Order: sequence, then structure tokens, then C-alpha cells
Amino acid sequence: MGKRQHQKDKLYITNKEWKTEWGGKESGSDVGAKAAFRRLPFYCCSLSLQPFANPYCTKEGVVFDLL
Repeated sequence: MGKRQHQKDKLYITNKEWKTEWGGKESGSDVGAKAAFRRLPFYCCSLSLQPFANPYCTKEGVVFDLL
């Protein structure tokens, strides 16, 4: 039993291990699934997803549509 018995026991994860075993960076084909999500524009209501007809903003910063 030599002193270098556990020389391959690393205290870090290599780049290859990160990609293959831990999720790492996704391939280009997986990015398309996330591209389907689009951010809602500021001028649209988050409940009805329609543009505001009569927008109003309070002093606290709450934006809503007047009916």
C-alpha cells in the first residue's frame, strides 16, 4: 500500500463530470423549449393578458386598468 493510493480522490468536479452527471450546460436543442416563454409587455394586464385601455398607477407603484 503506497502513499499515493487515493491520488484520484478529487475535492472538485471536473468540467466533463459537470456536463454529463450534474446537469451542466444544456445543448443547443434544449434551448428551444425555453424560448417558447415570452415576457409580458409592461402595457399589458397580467390577468387578462390584454393591453390596458385606461391604465392608472398609484403612488405605491401599483398599475391597474380603470373600467
